[in-house]
Amino acid sequence: MHYLLKPLMGIALCTLLTACGDDKPTGKACLGENSDSLVENMQAQCKAGDAIATKHPAYFCDFNYAIAYNDYNSAFCIYAGALKGERTKLK
Repeated sequence: MHYLLKPLMGIALCTLLTACGDDKPTGKACLGENSDSLVENMQAQCKAGDAIATKHPAYFCDFNYAIAYNDYNSAFCIYAGALKGERTKLK
């Protein structure tokens, strides 16, 4: 019985740690009244984890999840929760 204690504790710890992540999708789409709005116009209404449409995926998308592009030069992705800063800026 004692030899099962450590593996069971390890499994319990892993389960606990995977349940603690806060970067999970909300399962909600962040859309305007006409259901085709971009997040650029609605940042105050969208929450991290919402599915969004954007013309600037590098600034708004959470790259832990898939990003889909369409023919209108915009992307569908999971919202990161805030506008991301640039690593480098052109001079």
